[in-house]
Amino acid sequence: MTKISDFHILARLVLVIVLISSLFFAPKVAIAAERRPVIPANGQPILSGNMHGSDWIAASNDSKQAYCEEAFAAFRGSAAQSYIISHNIQSLSPEGLCDRMDQYYSLEEYADDRLGSAAAIAPILFADTPLGTKY
Repeated sequence: MTKISDFHILARLVLVIVLISSLFFAPKVAIAAERRPVIPANGQPILSGNMHGSDWIAASNDSKQAYCEEAFAAFRGSAAQSYIISHNIQSLSPEGLCDRMDQYYSLEEYADDRLGSAAAIAPILFADTPLGTKY
């Protein structure tokens, strides 16, 4: 009987040692942190989700595209996108997101909205409008 209990104690000790050592040998960088931000060409300013529509309108195409690539990656990584069944949203690309955001900010009433909100709303709001539409 003591040999069995000694074996269980030894097995648990080995398990604890393996678990603790795996913490030291695990990669130090989280998977989400491995993504590198897309930096616009030619030193253009980097857009962020806290900026407003006026910043979007004034930004260069390189800056807009860089922001859309990051926002698109976040959208595709979110659980919410799996609930959207619209073909136009499921087939969205970073370029399509930029176009939807251009449509969103072409309406004057949205000029003060933050880019992060626009990136979430615009693909749904303008899912059925042709690309390139301005209001």
